[in-house]
Amino acid sequence: MQLAREAASAGEDALFQRDGAALYDALRHFLSGQDAQRALALDLNGVVQADTLSELNGVQLQRREVAAVLSGQESGYGYYLRGEDGQPVDRFIIGRLSGSMTSLYAVPMTREGALIGVLVLVATSQDAYRALADVQVQMLSWLALVAVIVVVISVAMSRYFTRPIAELNEGIVEMTRGDFSNRVRVRGHNEFAQLAVAFNMMCERIENLDKARSQFVSNASHELKTPLSTMKILIETLMYQDPMDPDMTREFLGDINKEIDRLNSVIGDLLTLVSMDGGEKKLETKPVAVADILGDNVRRLQPLAREKGIEMTASLRDQAATVDGDASRLTQVFYNLMDNAIKYTGRGGSVRVEMSRRDKKVIVKVIDTGIGIPKEDQLHIFDRFYRVDKARSRETGGTGLGLSIVRQIVLLHGGTVTVSSEEEKGSTFTVELPESGAKA
Repeated sequence: MQLAREAASAGEDALFQRDGAALYDALRHFLSGQDAQRALALDLNGVVQADTLSELNGVQLQRREVAAVLSGQESGYGYYLRGEDGQPVDRFIIGRLSGSMTSLYAVPMTREGALIGVLVLVATSQDAYRALADVQVQMLSWLALVAVIVVVISVAMSRYFTRPIAELNEGIVEMTRGDFSNRVRVRGHNEFAQLAVAFNMMCERIENLDKARSQFVSNASHELKTPLSTMKILIETLMYQDPMDPDMTREFLGDINKEIDRLNSVIGDLLTLVSMDGGEKKLETKPVAVADILGDNVRRLQPLAREKGIEMTASLRDQAATVDGDASRLTQVFYNLMDNAIKYTGRGGSVRVEMSRRDKKVIVKVIDTGIGIPKEDQLHIFDRFYRVDKARSRETGGTGLGLSIVRQIVLLHGGTVTVSSEEEKGSTFTVELPESGAKA
């Protein structure tokens, strides 16, 4: 537009003087070295007074751009493209000019502020057109590339977020089918990773519980079946004995009675564990003097210890110490530990019971000089039906549930029970219970 105004200014004097040759020269001189390719100077009637291509001289140019300037507007402009046949859409104006896109600018020519004519400047915009087309193609290419990248990122992000959920869902489905060994992969440290860790921990716990349940059922069935099988053999022997030997009959009946006692012991221990596991029996909590319970148990078991040639002693300090608990259950704990110590200590050995108080805890130790427990067995000594020496345990009448009951009762009281032992040197069982008024 600025170029058109400069061209108009260069030819105003010649147009005013009606000097066509001078006007033609002025326009040709101005266009040299410029991008414009054609200039037309029109009078107030729209008649061409000078055409740099010398084609439209004397012709009235009826164009909307010209009409706009003659009507008082500051300028008029338009763009023209080649048609489908390759020819300019407006050949009358564009003439021999080549290019796919041609621009037409019209500006007023004035003299002392009065309109004296119109200058029309025609220029091809092929380079600009191609540049715009290239820009358009590049924009479309970039948009397509961005669209592809967005799709790829969306798919990747979708898989990133949905894969953990899908794996978790698959793990849950496997759990409903009874497979508790399935684990999901933990990726990163986000919320999905935390959920995966929690799920794996839950699966592991359920798997361990399922294995423990199966093992418990198997062991319980075995413990119940063994005395029944023994009684069946003894009874069948008596049934088919003819004539019946009174001494043998009395001996067999005594053995049957022992097996019944053993069966009752197993059933009683099982019922105790089941009731504590299911929370059916609540603890009758009240302040309990631990020293009194220990003293009573020592007096009850001393005759048995003397019979086996074992020295049993007690050192009960801080006898005023109390714990909030169930006296009958705590009696069961300490009686079981002392009874085990006597059972697995040989003649000439010793069993010592100690009680002390430290850091708001009442600590009870049952120390023996018995056969001890192998290190690899100490981790499982509180498991149900676990026996270090199965043959010896059966000889002593053990069911493999005593220490499990001990641990369960101690846990219900908010305490802990541990063992330290060395083979052929003895064992020490330590029970720690929170003192009355103290939190566990």
